[in-house]
Amino acid sequence: MGEPLGTPGGSGLRARGCGWGLALAGIVAVAAWPVGVLGSPSAHLLAPSPEGNVGADTIVTGDTIPLEPVEVTVLRVRTPLSAAPMAVSVREEEALRSARSGTFLEEALQGLPGVQVQNRFNPAVGERVSIRGFGARAQFGVRGVRVMVDGIPATLPDGQSTLEHIDLGSIGRVEALRGPASALFGNASGGVLSFHTTPPATESVKTEAELVVGSHGHRKGQLTGSGTVGETGYLVSLSRLAWDGYRTDPGSDTQATYGAADRLGLNARAIRPLGGGELSVTLNLMDLDAENPGSLPAEMRDDEDRPAWGFNIVQGASKEVRQGQVGTRWMGQGGGMDWDLSLFAVRRDVVNPIPSHIIDLSRDAGGVRLQTGRLESTRWGPLRWYAGLEAELQQDGRLNFGNEQGQRGDLTLDQNERVRSLGVFAQGVIPLPLEGELMVGLRHDRHDFRARDRFPRDEGEPSGTGQRGMDALSPSVGGHLPLSDRVDLFASVGTVFETPSTTELANRPGGAGGFNPELEPQRGTSGEVGLRGRFGLNSSWEVTAYRTHLRNELVPFEVPDAPGRTFFRNAGSSRYQGAELTVTMDLPELPVQGNLTYTWTDGRFRSFELDGDALDGNRVPGLAPHRGRAAVRWTPASFFGELSAGYSHRVPVNDDNSEFAPSHTLVELRGGVRNLALGEVTLEPWLAVTNLLDRSHITSVTVNAFGGRFYEPGPGRSLQLGLRTGF
Repeated sequence: MGEPLGTPGGSGLRARGCGWGLALAGIVAVAAWPVGVLGSPSAHLLAPSPEGNVGADTIVTGDTIPLEPVEVTVLRVRTPLSAAPMAVSVREEEALRSARSGTFLEEALQGLPGVQVQNRFNPAVGERVSIRGFGARAQFGVRGVRVMVDGIPATLPDGQSTLEHIDLGSIGRVEALRGPASALFGNASGGVLSFHTTPPATESVKTEAELVVGSHGHRKGQLTGSGTVGETGYLVSLSRLAWDGYRTDPGSDTQATYGAADRLGLNARAIRPLGGGELSVTLNLMDLDAENPGSLPAEMRDDEDRPAWGFNIVQGASKEVRQGQVGTRWMGQGGGMDWDLSLFAVRRDVVNPIPSHIIDLSRDAGGVRLQTGRLESTRWGPLRWYAGLEAELQQDGRLNFGNEQGQRGDLTLDQNERVRSLGVFAQGVIPLPLEGELMVGLRHDRHDFRARDRFPRDEGEPSGTGQRGMDALSPSVGGHLPLSDRVDLFASVGTVFETPSTTELANRPGGAGGFNPELEPQRGTSGEVGLRGRFGLNSSWEVTAYRTHLRNELVPFEVPDAPGRTFFRNAGSSRYQGAELTVTMDLPELPVQGNLTYTWTDGRFRSFELDGDALDGNRVPGLAPHRGRAAVRWTPASFFGELSAGYSHRVPVNDDNSEFAPSHTLVELRGGVRNLALGEVTLEPWLAVTNLLDRSHITSVTVNAFGGRFYEPGPGRSLQLGLRTGF
């Protein structure tokens, strides 16, 4: 007899299911309730939260107060973290918010194994995020990684993700699925980042204000109101960020900087019961203006003044973005089934002067996702299955002009672009006869790209109007097997499928319109095996090894006629392999928490010929082969302190591996006071010092940049002061 996935059944953690439902547009919100295990890799781990919250069903033994087991939703069904058949990591609210400004994505992703963040400190192009090597090629935005916000995609149909609209100040949880997940999410699935907003306050009204000031003209203010009226919970957040930057203008006598940014954001969401389920509606508005200081050649990379690239300043390299999203999601039960329906819509306008061109892009996108499933009883335990479809549409209007010292020159490209995508999928979680589970998934995706050339052309000149079709059948299988009450084995095999984005298809070195007919999607197969476990009640560990083979990997490059503009080509084949280790310790009697992560990523071309030269065996540029981070956190009742050190090995910057960004180690110190009460107002002042030892370092690289401009220097020692108030 079948039951909805959210209906209790069976025994133990495996019997816990999940209901799925419906949503309407933009960037949506589904609350992930904090469970207090800071990046713990094991759901067997029952650790006390920093706040000391205890779940209703928690068993208390002796002096130790454990929490409910951690569950994750990034696998499309609610799954205990210990039983996940794939490598999944979690960061909770305490790690995301304590002594952190919410300005850069790097703050939210620190300490996640397998996840590399190159923070350019340049909002005009954003941070480069990669998971196991996927995404390292991105020159702007996020590529190769699927991004979800409260269950709604921030990754558009062409595989491009833009993250400026994410309100990091109100994010309460991040889940990272490390490794290919095309069978779960389709295009751009080298890995998945799933962000969850903090749930609305259960009291009638809760207001929080935060002010941050810091080095390099860093100013941020955020005001958040949250509460529950009747059955409706709400959260509204307004934030403003200003940043002067630290890259100096080499032509200025006053040491003026180039790299300023100004961002205004509004995020609002409401949740209420409806039709036997839960309806959530979310609105996000964002306005960003940012200057782009660019990358530097080797002879300038170690300059103490950290100059901006002079040509970027002359050409006014920058970006202006206006974006609005609206989304809705309903999750509930009906007819003995669980249902999940979501819809989203996006409007995005971008004016992007780069050194060679000025790009004017208007984008409309939207989509719908429907999923249904249920839980079936079997002799070995509960069997969970679901199936569904996703349909998305993206329409771009693209204008390119020559850049004449920041002013629009002649029109060079005028075309409309359309992407239609349709994915159908099914997945089952099957109990094994003794213990453990097997997760089997299958998905088919079809992406249709079409360009309509509107550029005025001479008679007989070929038009760029045309279309491309790309599809894939993506299977996956993963398993989880408890080896003991303290150790779990997991393993999975899946496929990789990633199309070029519309920008990557439209950027053609010869300047022709339409889409590049020679650029193909990258495909491949990946496998992983890992162990996760615990020692003691409050400490845990995980170790994972993986290997991925790719065909037609998308590789960026630049040409002399268009500096600063990125083009793409396919490599014949490449291989990624690596290992990830994380150890989390919690010693409440001291009270001290510790976290150690190490990532080895070995990405190499297996078959790649460029201009007659064989690059077989060369490292894929843009990736640090070795990265590690250690953090110790002291958490008495009234205040906290954290000391961390992060190491990044040297990074190859071009396909022929002739140059490398040097390795570096950065130390950070953070601390603050908790819940200082002044009547009905609570104060939480905090301080953070980044790059404590003031080390010169390269924070990011521009892969295969023309003229050797590979290097983007990071800031020196920087100070942030924050004050969070609640009332």
